[in-house]
Amino acid sequence: MYPWLSTVQQQYAQQQQQGRLHHAHLLYGAEGVGKRALAEQLSQAQLCEQPLQMQPCGQCKGCKLIAAGTHPDLLMLSGDGSSIGVDAIRAISDFIQHSAQQGGAKCVIIPNAQRMTVAASNALLKTLEEPNNHCYLWLLSPGTANLSATILSRCAKQQIRVQDNEALDTWLQNHASLAIQQPFAVHFKTQPLLLRQWQENDELGQIQTLYQALYEQQLAGDEQKLVDILAQNSQYIAIFRLFVSQFLLHKSQQGLSFTAFERCYRQLQHFSEQVTQTPGLNMSLALAKLLRVLKQELG
Repeated sequence: MYPWLSTVQQQYAQQQQQGRLHHAHLLYGAEGVGKRALAEQLSQAQLCEQPLQMQPCGQCKGCKLIAAGTHPDLLMLSGDGSSIGVDAIRAISDFIQHSAQQGGAKCVIIPNAQRMTVAASNALLKTLEEPNNHCYLWLLSPGTANLSATILSRCAKQQIRVQDNEALDTWLQNHASLAIQQPFAVHFKTQPLLLRQWQENDELGQIQTLYQALYEQQLAGDEQKLVDILAQNSQYIAIFRLFVSQFLLHKSQQGLSFTAFERCYRQLQHFSEQVTQTPGLNMSLALAKLLRVLKQELG
């Protein structure tokens, strides 16, 4: 278990020991803080034959089935699509209605629960209102804003965040040493799994280019190179948006007028809406307009 999750894991262990472990949980927090890893470990502990303080033994039949990805009493949605439809939630309802094949608990993990459609949320609500014994659901989400109030009211909520401390520094040095050397790492230090992912996937160069376009080249970089990177996936657009926001705050602290700041930020919002809501949009035109406004206002 990652060191920054140990306190939360211990809290769940105490709840389990006292018989107070809720049947439905919402783990929410930024990407890269370990929500899924925590849900997986807690589920594995529930399905383990010899768990200790909500930690799986790793040796029993249940643990080996999970390691092989074949445990019949664990259901995990992919969470990769743009939405989670009602059919996926109905499959969960069907799953938990049957007795556990291994004679113990049943666990369900729903990544990106905020992507549930209205129909899916309503279907899940029926499951949450009539919980089965020894069945545990773990909903994962960046936050609570995009989940219905009724879903939230029936889940035990736990925010997952990473504290900047010595234990985190040690972990980063051991697992993301190249990533933390990058100047942009300061923006993502409390999302350590994201930094490790970028390092393992050789994405540091792309993100560094997005950062340099603002901070080091003062908006004078190769626009086509930026377009090529932003077009690769939506995560790069979100990262670039963050860099622009932080850059504007930095300029504001240096004396940028509120009027100029507002105009730049408004154009950034327009850019974000265009590239995320308009399929087939010409990325070059949207980016060129944003950079033009930034150059005009920032000099």
